[in-house]
Amino acid sequence: MDHQEQAMTYFQAGCNCCQAIVGAYCKEIGVGLDHANSLASDYGGGNYQGLCGALAGAYMVANYLKGTPDRADPAKCKDDEAGRFLVEMTQAFEGKCGSLYCTKLLGRKPCVDYVQAAVAIIEDTLVE
Repeated sequence: MDHQEQAMTYFQAGCNCCQAIVGAYCKEIGVGLDHANSLASDYGGGNYQGLCGALAGAYMVANYLKGTPDRADPAKCKDDEAGRFLVEMTQAFEGKCGSLYCTKLLGRKPCVDYVQAAVAIIEDTLVE
């Protein structure tokens, strides 16, 4: 099953949009599905400063895949590879979906469309 199918399966099974994204990549980021669901549980439905949860999940995946693992110096993450990908992903998501914010997206399309868009952007931006 590819990431798109996994994300759709998780979303349709009741996971929030962020959990669906992080869950679809749990093997790549090195965490179990339960841990992925726990990490992403509070970021779906615009709960992170109004940001679309699918995009928040994409940010989490980007950080795990391309972020700076040095936790001793948090300032190092300022210019790490993940930061560049986040900018690209943000621009791509806004261009594809019309907004970054849940309240502006709700009602335009079903949320499953934003989950699909986030996975497509991860695949286009991060996966080599």
